[in-house]
Amino acid sequence: MKRHPALAALLSLAWGIAGIGCSAPNPNVRVSRLADGRLQVEGPLAGPFKNTEELAEAACELMTRQPGASGGLHGFEYCALHYYSPNVGAYFLSYLSDIRDKLDSRTAKTCAMPRALHDPLHEDAIISGGGHTHPHNRQFSPVDLKGRWRPVRIPVSAAGKLLHRELMVFFREKAGECHAYKYDYATRIVSALRAGHWVDIGQTHGEHGSIEMFEGMDWLP
Repeated sequence: MKRHPALAALLSLAWGIAGIGCSAPNPNVRVSRLADGRLQVEGPLAGPFKNTEELAEAACELMTRQPGASGGLHGFEYCALHYYSPNVGAYFLSYLSDIRDKLDSRTAKTCAMPRALHDPLHEDAIISGGGHTHPHNRQFSPVDLKGRWRPVRIPVSAAGKLLHRELMVFFREKAGECHAYKYDYATRIVSALRAGHWVDIGQTHGEHGSIEMFEGMDWLP
């Protein structure tokens, strides 16, 4: 798979973090809680990316190499925001959040998705969605699919485009390969990143977001 030019530097940073002891702070985590209760992350951690495919590939490699992110049932999640800058015409990944508002009985730990961004370099930033790691499972959870962003479509007049809010999930296989998936809140389409392109593999139906896979499609090729 052809990698984004900035990916090598991100991997070097991620590998360095993976070797830091548990007592040391993770420099990739920059999150705070606002007075209204929302979680706010700093930005950008990575970017610019010309499209969400490049962003997802880099985010998958970076986020799943954080301490515990690929720890199976004993691991835990990291969350981040991805956003678009009309002035730059590119996407960015925020710093990470490791704050957990609740315990998940299946994985022991889960992260709470930030809802606010602080990026003084890109004050025109439009949040296009969020992303998080799964330490144990490559599939979206029912909770993932029940979540909603309002609005789900955002017109960007300066760029002449319409953004769809999307949730991304990243999972590293035991063999080392990183898989990225996205859920489009507007179309309710589930896609997998394969060979640098999004491939639609299913669609959700009903109030609880049950996934119906398209014919011949599955989570893995």
